[in-house]
Amino acid sequence: MRSWTVNPSNIEVAGLENHSLRIFDSKTQRINLIPKQAEPIQIYVCGITPYDSAHLGHAFTYLAFDLMIRAMRVTKQNVNYVQNVTDIDDPLFERSRKTDKKWTSIVDDQLEIYRKDMQALNIMAPDHFVGVVENIDTINDEIEKTIKRKLTYQLGTKWYFQTRKDNKSLLVKDVKDHELITLANERGCDTDTPGKLNAIDPIVWKESKEDEPSWNREFGTGRPGWHIQCISLANKYAKLPLHIQGGGKDLIFPHHAMCEEQAIALGLGDLATNYCHVGMVSYQGSKMSKSKGNLVFVHELINKGISPMVIRTCLMLNHWQNDWEFQEVDIIKAEKLLEKINTNLTGKFFSRNEFDFILESMLNNIQTPKILEFLSQLDPDKNDERSIPTDTVLSALLGLDLESV
Repeated sequence: MRSWTVNPSNIEVAGLENHSLRIFDSKTQRINLIPKQAEPIQIYVCGITPYDSAHLGHAFTYLAFDLMIRAMRVTKQNVNYVQNVTDIDDPLFERSRKTDKKWTSIVDDQLEIYRKDMQALNIMAPDHFVGVVENIDTINDEIEKTIKRKLTYQLGTKWYFQTRKDNKSLLVKDVKDHELITLANERGCDTDTPGKLNAIDPIVWKESKEDEPSWNREFGTGRPGWHIQCISLANKYAKLPLHIQGGGKDLIFPHHAMCEEQAIALGLGDLATNYCHVGMVSYQGSKMSKSKGNLVFVHELINKGISPMVIRTCLMLNHWQNDWEFQEVDIIKAEKLLEKINTNLTGKFFSRNEFDFILESMLNNIQTPKILEFLSQLDPDKNDERSIPTDTVLSALLGLDLESV
């Protein structure tokens, strides 16, 4: 699947290879070191379901991993970054019915908008940008393994993965069963289907409706469930266990918990050593969602004449773990801040101490609000003893292209 192109700057400073990223892990609830290694760091981030355009919540999520990857690459650590596209899912087919438009056309149109948005925001492109349809044989083969190994059970035309208490994901180890059922129900799972052994057991395979794509396998005619898709793609395009499995906080359960449980049951071991979950973005009092009609689309902001670098700065004013509410005044704040940084720092140089402060703030759990505040206070003399170009540092570490502001 075609992605987009972003070419980050390189920083040539002695000793960068001696630094490593430290990042907050949802499973252990602590900041963990991502150790340096000769092989690439493996990152898998759950991507969009392309039934609608990318909004600020999406952008905030993918910016978080863009910044992590930039920090690692600046310190000479190679990365293998996989991002999937869920181009087989219920919301997509529902949108197709409502609009009387082919689901494949919706995918094509929305992915084109998404690619343009990500490139405009200077978001690092994945090394592997992969869809379900183009990998359907891999996914269906994994489903066949779950069935043959008796990890599933059949109810009518659906196959369910059987969750077990002794294999409960550590992501939700302290969450009570009735709370998990409530969460699963809120997030579209069929918790009340008669005959299920556990209300939260996820679908692995289901019969397709007449207007949905389907594939013929010995276990039925239909299409794969959600969680098995990501397990299969991660196992194909990355080396397990992943160093970082990522997405928004709303993916902790059921998606990432169910992925972890199924991966272990399949004999793949731990899916990931670290889980990074990005804060939710709200607007008009609630989390951005199509059902509430409170989405702020990236391409619409750009079409209004707002610089993508201003949007990027607006997002970076918030720490990647934090939930926050977008307000139009945030764009004005970001514009003023970026104008000040542009005026004071373009064509100038950082001292080594200033650069080290920025780098350490990035490597210590990606503290962009702290960095932006620091930058806003700087006004270096162009002709002093400073030696590290500001433009290069801001481009390489923060993805800020001041020339395009």
